[in-house]
Amino acid sequence: MKKSQRNGGGQSEDLAPPPRTTFDYPVRLVAYTLIAAALCQLILLAVRGVGIEFVARENGPVELAQVDMALFASVCLMIAAVQMPFGRTLLIVCGCLVGYAAARECDSWFESVFFDDAYKYLAGLPLLGVALVALVRGRKRIVVESRVLLRTPSMTIFAIGGIYICTLCQAFDVPDLWTAGGLSESPEMTKAAVEEFAELFGYLLLAFSGVESLAMAFAHGNVETRSVESAAAEATCIELTTPQVDAPSRKAA
Repeated sequence: MKKSQRNGGGQSEDLAPPPRTTFDYPVRLVAYTLIAAALCQLILLAVRGVGIEFVARENGPVELAQVDMALFASVCLMIAAVQMPFGRTLLIVCGCLVGYAAARECDSWFESVFFDDAYKYLAGLPLLGVALVALVRGRKRIVVESRVLLRTPSMTIFAIGGIYICTLCQAFDVPDLWTAGGLSESPEMTKAAVEEFAELFGYLLLAFSGVESLAMAFAHGNVETRSVESAAAEATCIELTTPQVDAPSRKAA
């Protein structure tokens, strides 16, 4: 194991940082951007090819894709909960929430096969039971572990997605949003309204990122003497090591 050495100027020489992997966080962000752009283009091609009625219909391609993505996210969170040394409670709860969202998107299928609101009982109750068991088992450490885990890229992106779905998408689903001002006879006006509403929430998320940037920049002291990595670590608390009790120091002979 290497030890830090002092150079001629008296400054400590830090250990070399670990090499970046091929799929580190910045690369994954680029990949997410490309996937999102490709998905938008695919939707546009589908609308032009088969029409909006087919693409956006109940249990249509878009809704099925939503279910698949929600199930994928739920499975990933559950696997992460098994693999992580800590933070399992929050990961399990988030996995259950996304699993319930997937079941809710399949509400018409549940009702056609079983009974009204079947997804609430056949999917919601088991997932609620799993979440409650996880909360009870991890009740002593959930607050400490969640404070660390919530500041990681995984949970940050999860929170951003939850904010967008639970605010903008729910607002679009309210009939008063479209009927209070009267139906527009111009497709351009409808397009402009949807575009402006969506952009408003997008810029709101960007404003939140600005606040977090300030929190990172001014976290605990003079930013001019600190590296970006240390500032980000202090502002976001991305230390994924479990606390350990230090061994008692031995007295020098």
